[in-house]
Amino acid sequence: MNVLVFDVRADFGHFRQMYSTSSPLTYSFIPPTALFGLLGAIVGVGKEDNDYLRVFNHETTNVAVRLMEPVRKTRVGINYVNTKGNIWVPKQRREGARTQIRVEFLRFPRFRCYVYMNDHERFSQLVDFVRQHKSVYTPCLGLSECLADVQFVAVDDFHRVEAIDKEPVPICSVIPGRDIQALKVEPGKEYRKERVAWEMDPARVVSRYEEVIFEAGARPLLASVPYYWQNAQGERIVFFYSNGKGE
Repeated sequence: MNVLVFDVRADFGHFRQMYSTSSPLTYSFIPPTALFGLLGAIVGVGKEDNDYLRVFNHETTNVAVRLMEPVRKTRVGINYVNTKGNIWVPKQRREGARTQIRVEFLRFPRFRCYVYMNDHERFSQLVDFVRQHKSVYTPCLGLSECLADVQFVAVDDFHRVEAIDKEPVPICSVIPGRDIQALKVEPGKEYRKERVAWEMDPARVVSRYEEVIFEAGARPLLASVPYYWQNAQGERIVFFYSNGKGE
């Protein structure tokens, strides 16, 4: 099947972890729900009433993500202004008008994204925009301040490979934990597991969470999975949603 492959990079990125509150922490990679938002920004599906989630979601779109740079994180103090009631009152006239919060950011993140869509017309539109380095809204990685650059890589043919045994194979993408039958731990690699929002409806209600496994140094994982997707160059990925087509 034809898969759009593109890279997205930025100086900073922030994808707020669901359990962090007063000191927001970030996921190490772009979660699928955030990737749907990025796709919506590229082709111009608005955020009003979360329209982008009606076009890009777990039923219409399947995605995979590969880390292209090691995970680096830093914390930055951000000054927030109290705007309750839509009226800003200077600090000298009211205590608590400003609050500084330490926010965790990804530093120089770069991800390779793989996208397949059931809607071939919308898919062709997305390919054209990415190929021409165009977008309707400004791409960002999580926050509007984290401006991102999207670079076309290819429209590649990936075919599904059924695993005939449990022998681990190198998988270069982030892998959903439910798909891992066995994982070979190699010396020198840093293995991480994070729990992210997996399915979200247009009301932004999360109906499913999923744990994912990845290597923080952006190296492949030797894993045994029921099936994977491979291109002619031997690049193996696992799509986030189980059927591999988003159908």
